[in-house]
Amino acid sequence: MKRTILIIVVLSLVLGSACSQKSDTKKTPPSSIENPVKESQLTTIKLTESAVQRLGIKTQALEERESNRTRTYSGEVTAVPGQSMTMTAPVSGTILGLPDGKLPLAGSPVRKGQVLYRLLILPSEKDLMSAQEDVKLRQVQFEVATEKLKRAQQLYKDKAGSLRALQDAEAELANISAGLRVAEARVELMKGNSGNNVSEKLSTLNIESAVTGFIQRVYASPSQVVSANAPVMDVSALSPLWVRVPVYAGDLTLVDSKQPAHVRNLSDFNGSKGDREAMPVNGPQTADPLSSSADFFYEITNQDGLFRPGQRVSVTLSIKSQQKALEIPFSAIVYDIYGGTWVYEMANAETFIRRRVEVTDVDGGIALLRRGPAPGTMIVTEGTAELFGTEFGGAK
Repeated sequence: MKRTILIIVVLSLVLGSACSQKSDTKKTPPSSIENPVKESQLTTIKLTESAVQRLGIKTQALEERESNRTRTYSGEVTAVPGQSMTMTAPVSGTILGLPDGKLPLAGSPVRKGQVLYRLLILPSEKDLMSAQEDVKLRQVQFEVATEKLKRAQQLYKDKAGSLRALQDAEAELANISAGLRVAEARVELMKGNSGNNVSEKLSTLNIESAVTGFIQRVYASPSQVVSANAPVMDVSALSPLWVRVPVYAGDLTLVDSKQPAHVRNLSDFNGSKGDREAMPVNGPQTADPLSSSADFFYEITNQDGLFRPGQRVSVTLSIKSQQKALEIPFSAIVYDIYGGTWVYEMANAETFIRRRVEVTDVDGGIALLRRGPAPGTMIVTEGTAELFGTEFGGAK
């Protein structure tokens, strides 16, 4: 009996201690929130009638429409095949610059038919070996032809010779003089001199650009000796350009490749600074097994030089199916510091409520919403930034 009473007393103490620990836990929770306020209680703005006019607030009803679905991919701008080429030396020779002695720099614009560089053709090795002997021989011929011309001039002056004999002597001297200049220039080449005085005496080729565009790369420098077919510079056309769009293989049947695409810079996420329409073209059938993607190609005009070959761009492609989406001008969207997207709903003429929305896409200045207020709700389209500043103290 005493043993039973002792067990009951021990159990009572244990249960009492557990209950006291539970009560202490309830009194001191591990975390607490002071002054809890719901999000909806922070988003209502009440303005006076004069304030509404001063902020220039305009509203529009939120609409739900059937719209073509789109999907945005990363693309790469490339030169059109055949409009990008490497200018090579047709024969062995010495690279000569333009009349100012310089070659065009990489990035310089060029026109079709514009002279890019000059090529001083090198004589054969056999001609170079006998160049000095050739100079001596032609010097003797030059002296003989000079004396012959003097005699012909004197005879013609004394009316003892014919005009034809005088003209033949002049032509012979001119031919020998030209040969002497070439021979002397070859000797200069043997000494390593390839200046303008040498180029004027030897034959040079003017290499012209075949396209209108810009110089992509330069591989040679003035006075550099190059062999036949050696690359000198790359020239690429600026307009039109192609855009290569790698698409995940699982989306190939979803993308409507016959519809135009919209290309824009990566920083132009809403298309307000240069959304460019690109037409589909039959490009090469390329794919990448490592990224499980296949390529679509589109052509864009680029007269203003907004894009350049090798540039990464954002490309929006059409999807074959349609969907219902809420549409609102992009000017109605405001972003908080965490990247959240919001709109202001007009409750009445002077009361505005900030509502969270989820933007799925922006096309031509129109934002498509996956979630947002009900269709028909009046949304502020102009003056949203002013309301946002009024709410958070950034405006007066």
